Parts: sequence; structure tokens; C-alpha cells
Amino acid sequence: MYLTSAFLYYVNAFTQWGFLMAFLYCLASSINTENKSSVYLSALMLCSYISSGYINLLKSLYLSWALYDFITILALLTLQYFKVLQRSAVFYFIIFSLTINAVLTLIIHYDIDVLYNYEPWWYWSVYSIGVSMFDVFMILSLVFNKSFKNNG
Repeated sequence: MYLTSAFLYYVNAFTQWGFLMAFLYCLASSINTENKSSVYLSALMLCSYISSGYINLLKSLYLSWALYDFITILALLTLQYFKVLQRSAVFYFIIFSLTINAVLTLIIHYDIDVLYNYEPWWYWSVYSIGVSMFDVFMILSLVFNKSFKNNG
């Protein structure tokens, strides 16, 4: 089942709230640690998702979201290159998830804005569930990365 536009606002709000909570958790848990990589990573994800919810870079909403994903990937790789972020499983997972989200979004953009298909079909459900699922997994990976490091 694809998500309707009315329900999509609630999903976006939940995702933004989730990244905010992940950022606050990483910030609070890294107060007395030298490595602030998880804080920077979660802060970048929070900024990306909040700005993509309110600022459309392009006329097409889906194309704008895909551009935000690619800009975020580029920012992550740049910060990692300058040693602000450390390579970790979460770092790679977030890049993987953003890439999957961007590809799914480009396909839905092509379907709706290029082919002008407005009839729901199975891919709309794949897109709705897939992007939402990867967003939740990214939030959980940011939170549990810190917990796994402390316990192991």
C-alpha cells in the first residue's frame, strides 16, 4: 500500500523527530568522549532531513529529495576525507541507505513526473515502504552504534 500525501506529512515529521532524537542521544552520550564522529554524523543527517522537508531545491519534489540524498552523501564523504568523520559500519550503512533512497526516489520521479503515471501500482508501495524502512534503519543505526561500542 502506498502512502497518501496526507499520511506522508506524518511520516516526514516522524522521520525528522527520529533524527533529532538520534542526534540528541549521540550528543548526550559523547559528552566525555574524544570521538565526536557520531555526533557530527547524526547532526548532518538531522540537518539534511529537516532542510529537505522545508526547502525544495528543484521544482519536482521527488527530484529535490534525490538531490538532497546525493548532497548528503557528498557531504559525508567530504567530512570523512578531512577526518571529521571516521569510517564505521554506521557510516557505510548510511551511505548505502541514502543511495537506495535516492535510486528509489529517482524511479518514482521518472514514473510520476516524466511518464505522468498517476495510477497507483506495486512500485509505489515499494517506494513508500522502502524509503520509510531505510529511514528508520538509519535512525536506529545512529542510536545503537553508540550502545554497541560502549558494550563491546
